[in-house]
Amino acid sequence: MNIVQGIGIGLLITSSFTTSYKQNVLITCGLIVENKIEVSEEVIKNDYKYLKEDIKIPYLKSDLFKERVDSINSSIKNDILPKVADAEKTAREYFDNTGNVIIPNFPFEIMSNYTVNLNNPKLISIYNDYYEYLGGAHGNTIRTSYNVDKQNVRLLMLQDLFIKNSNYKEIINKEIVRQINLEPDIYFDSGKDFKGIKDNQGYYLTGENLIIYYQLYEIAPYVAGIREFKIPLKMFGENYLYH
Repeated sequence: MNIVQGIGIGLLITSSFTTSYKQNVLITCGLIVENKIEVSEEVIKNDYKYLKEDIKIPYLKSDLFKERVDSINSSIKNDILPKVADAEKTAREYFDNTGNVIIPNFPFEIMSNYTVNLNNPKLISIYNDYYEYLGGAHGNTIRTSYNVDKQNVRLLMLQDLFIKNSNYKEIINKEIVRQINLEPDIYFDSGKDFKGIKDNQGYYLTGENLIIYYQLYEIAPYVAGIREFKIPLKMFGENYLYH
């Protein structure tokens, strides 16, 4: 791609567009700069007598929009690190109460790992699975997703993917009901408890699909795992804003 540098006369232009080579670029005062956002990670590993920690925290890196990127990174950390601190406190107190004696349930364990599901010129879609075992029959996993508009560098709620006042909820709900009915025995009350997606519904994106997910125990027993529903993006037609 040929890059042309120049100074605009008496005019400040700031906008984003996608070239034929699918690169995001930012134009400021006639200077064309690629708007590149990378995904990196911070790793925390500890092996205490009472707790094993293996934490991978995703964070975004960009030379542009630093304040916005930092804000997103803070949101991600705030979803993970308080859970780590609480687990450390609980495990330490439990260990102290046993007189520092190793018991069969020890060491407790916390793990956090992320998956980059989509990273194209318009969007980054990541989910993070935080797992902890602090005694009991089994551990627990909490999934949190982060869907980022790369041009505006902001986190997107589900509604932000679509034209305002579109019928995206109706399309999603009908498809989820259809999929539940294919294997109703998996779900609480054979899926009759499903009342439709929420405004703050958890989701992530792959190349051609929207994935709606539900936490453990939210609509199905623990053994069913985190339930996912794959919704083809083509079902939304032009109502989807990020084709």
